[in-house]
Amino acid sequence: MTRIRVGERVPPIRLGRLHEGFVTSQSLETLFQGRRGIVIGVPGAFTPVCTGSHVPDFVERAPQLKASGFDFIACIASNDPWALDLWSRQLDPEGRLIFLSDGNLEFVRKTGLTRSDPDQFLGERCRRFMMILNGAVVEKLSVEAELAALTCTRSADVLLDA
Repeated sequence: MTRIRVGERVPPIRLGRLHEGFVTSQSLETLFQGRRGIVIGVPGAFTPVCTGSHVPDFVERAPQLKASGFDFIACIASNDPWALDLWSRQLDPEGRLIFLSDGNLEFVRKTGLTRSDPDQFLGERCRRFMMILNGAVVEKLSVEAELAALTCTRSADVLLDA
């Protein structure tokens, strides 16, 4: 069950990033402060829908999304910073998106955005979601019903509201 709602602030969490081979932490409040952006959540790096459709869609449309008024596009995944860094360099070599590791599941647990799929051997993971944030306040939140679904969290779904 999703706990975070439209109109609420995201929790004051720090997520991981790899910078020059070292893990650093990124404050979400600092990243989002005074900026309007898109945050997509994905179950995991190198998974079929995330790698084949979801993230590449946002990478491809990043210039259009930014031209429509978004300052950043961030991707949160339930992976360690090293796996996420390798994956991001493969999918987004130009660095259009910000990739953030929620390997400890702190953000998704506090927002109620977790899901498991034991049949696919995916323990507790980030649900597939899309948030539009203004500052650190949720303007829009779409959450897929299934981990492998891609029906309401695409870049086209953002552009409909932009």
